[in-house]
Order: sequence, then C-alpha cells, then structure tokens
Amino acid sequence: MKKTRALKRWMTIVPLVLMSVTMAGLPALSTPVQAAVSQSFSDVPANHWAYDAVDKLARAGLVDGYADHTFQGGRTLTRYEFAIVVAKAMDNFDGASEANKELIDKLSAEFAGELNRLGARVAKVETKTNTWIGGETRFRVVGNDPSIGNKLSGSDTFEFRQRIKFWGNVNDNMTFFGRIATTGGNKFGNAEYASGSEIALDQMTVTAKDTLGFDSIRVGRSALDFITTGLIGKPMNVDGILLTNSWDKLSFKGWTGNIKTNKWDAANARYGDNDSYQFTTGQLGYKLSKNFTLYGGYYWADVPGSSDPSGKGLLNTNRGSFDSSQGWTSSVVYKMGKYTLLGDYVGSKLDRAVDLPNNPKGWAVQFSNSQAPPAMYQAVGLVNPAKKGTDAWMVSYRSVDAGALPSGAGGFDTTSVANPGQPYNVFTHSTDNVNAWFLAYQKVVAKNVVLSLEYQDYKIKDRGLTSLTKDRLDKTYMTKLEFFY
Repeated sequence: MKKTRALKRWMTIVPLVLMSVTMAGLPALSTPVQAAVSQSFSDVPANHWAYDAVDKLARAGLVDGYADHTFQGGRTLTRYEFAIVVAKAMDNFDGASEANKELIDKLSAEFAGELNRLGARVAKVETKTNTWIGGETRFRVVGNDPSIGNKLSGSDTFEFRQRIKFWGNVNDNMTFFGRIATTGGNKFGNAEYASGSEIALDQMTVTAKDTLGFDSIRVGRSALDFITTGLIGKPMNVDGILLTNSWDKLSFKGWTGNIKTNKWDAANARYGDNDSYQFTTGQLGYKLSKNFTLYGGYYWADVPGSSDPSGKGLLNTNRGSFDSSQGWTSSVVYKMGKYTLLGDYVGSKLDRAVDLPNNPKGWAVQFSNSQAPPAMYQAVGLVNPAKKGTDAWMVSYRSVDAGALPSGAGGFDTTSVANPGQPYNVFTHSTDNVNAWFLAYQKVVAKNVVLSLEYQDYKIKDRGLTSLTKDRLDKTYMTKLEFFY
C-alpha cells in the first residue's frame, strides 16, 4: 500500500499527462506514457467487481472523465485504464467517505502491479519534462456606493485580468516559477491605452530544497504571502529571499526584500538611492494540536507613511506622517469540523511619527466553511477549482489603525475598488484607518471555472485624522468569473 500511495506524488506532478487518456478509453492526445503502456495491460472482464466500485467513486465525485460520471455502453476497460482511474481516486483519498476509502484501498490493492508499472514509466517521462505552462483568465463586474467621491461608472465597472504561468524543475532539488500578467487598470474599452493591455513579469522565483541547513530557500520576485494568515501580505511584485524550516510541530519563516518602488527624486529625475523600502520579518509557528496552530513574529519596515490635507498619500488620513515602522505579529488557526476560524493581529511602533498615534494596531478575524489552506480570503480562494459543484463562504471583520500596516504590505490592499478620483489611495482604501466587513461566496460552476460574489462595507476608524463629516467611507460589490488551466 505504501508503494501505491506513493504514486499520488506522480499524479500530482504530471496530471495533464495522466488525464490525457479519457475514461472512455480514447486518448485525448498522444503522450509518451500512453504510447508506452497501452499495450501492456489486458482487458478487465465485464463482470469484474472493479466496474461497480469505480462507478460508485465516480458518482461520489472522486473520479471524473465521463459525460455523466458513469460507464458508457458497457465497454470493457483495460487494466491500464483502471490504473488511471484508481490513481485519480487515490489523489482524492483524503476527501472520501470511510466506505469509499475502503473501495479505493481495495482497488489500489487489485491494481497494485499496474500502478507500480505506470508510476515507473511516469517517472521516466517526468525526468525528461522540465517545464509546464498554465494560466488564469478573470472577468469581473464591480460597483460601489461611496460616501465621498464619485461612483464607479462606464468601463470602470468592467475589468479583466490575464495570467500565464510557467513552472518546472532545474534539477532534483531546485524548481522555478514565473508568471506574466496584465497590469492594473485593465478596463474593457481601454484597448488603445497601455493600462488596457500592458503586461509585466509579476512573479519570478527559484526555490532550492534542503540547502544550507534550510528546508527551502526561495529567491526572486514573488507574493508577500507568508506573514501570519494575511493581515500583512501582497499578491505579487515583492523582490527578496524567503527561508523556511520545520521541526516536528515547530516551523520557521524568514523573509527580507523590497516591497515598494523607491521614491522618485524629481530634482535629479531618478529614483532615490537611499529609499530601499526594505521589509524584513521572522515568524514561528507551533501546532498545538491537529486543529489548533499559533503563529508569532516580528517585522521591520523601512517604508514611510504620509498624507496631506487633500488625502493624497499613503494613509487614509488628511494629516500625519512617519519615517518607518516595526512591530509584532501573531495569528491563530482553529478548525472546528468543517469550519475554520482565523485570527490575526499586528501591533506596530512608528518611527518619527507626526500627528499620528505612535503605537497603531490592527486585527482581523475570519470564519468560513472553506477547506482551503488557512489564510485570509483573498490570500487564498475558498474552493478547489477542480471540484465541480463545490462551494464555500466566508465572513470577516478587520479593524486597522492609521499606519499599523506598512504601505505596500496591506493584505487586503487589492480587495478594494473605488473611483480613481476619490480622496484616498485605492490601495490603502481597505487597509488603513478603517473598520470593514467582508463577505464572500465562491462556487465551482464547472470544472476549473469559479464564480465569486463579494461585498465590503468600509468605515473610517478615526475620523479625527480626516476631514470627513461622517464615518462611512464606501460600500463595494463584485461579481467575478475565473477560469483556471
């Protein structure tokens, strides 16, 4: 059983190769694996118990490939085809019921020889295949109800995003990842402008395993996605190095790098040399039990914060500034059956603060029925795009003082939408001097197609730092359709 369960690793690495053969027995495309092994397996008799077993797994959504998840026409399958089906079921073993787990165990024992042979051949193909390509296409309709400024209208309410991803192996211990994506401001109707079709390399990393005493070392451009559960973070465009290690129940992550572009020096027409905007953090995680994990760490941010009477700056205020900041971070992950509770906290100290509290704080909580990795939405999605028909919801609340989160590292920065002419920076709109409710629902409407509905309600936390006459800042609405491939 250990050998057959080990095959799951290969099924994860090369799913496109394995699933190139349909469950109807006809190859969707010719692959080295299919050509090498299709002649190696005999037919399974039509009265074999495995047909009924796999049909039950298909109806439970643990294997797919048939138009209606059932066998068609009573056609017999080869042992090779059964090996493909069983491997797919094994990949979904953890999400199966106890009865279906017994079926998967029984099938994997029946076809153990074929699975092992298939695994060996897949391994040969995988060693010769070093690069894969995938992507994401997103369309969304957004709207808002601002207390100040103008509502979104026209093409500003229709947005798109395209991402193309590349990943693969450099050698046995080293991998690479890259992503090309359309940049911000991708509005329908802006095709004649750079903001309508401009692309950039927003992620580019090389990761080495078991190197210099660390479990992994990642270098390059990436997401700032590794501090507690998401109150601090950024989905792309941070350049630095990440170190990770783990010891039984204890884990460590440390990162340093740049999270913002240097200041523009208008007098000399260049970016300033002394404004590195360096961000550094160290974090420890401890798994107290199967359902309860704690994280804690510290950060240093050479990132200034500022505003002006018009509200144009790096804060949701009309006054105040500081040179840099540092602070404690902590979070908790608690799983209660099918529900997950996340809590995140940041306590900061501002250096050379003017007209701002010296010790701002921020916190967030999220409750959901999602089985996704433990991180705040949208740091991770709520559903697995490959599982058609599944859905999940979440509700969260966050409260962030002015300056508590370094500019460029606000984990909810990109969740906001607003008219470009509104007084406060759209990226700090949802992460600075604000109290906000966030509700979201996701459903996999077809395999690798996800529908999302989102709603946020923003209120200014400390109106005394602004020129506003009321607390409400904005309400935003979003409908989103994403395609993964």
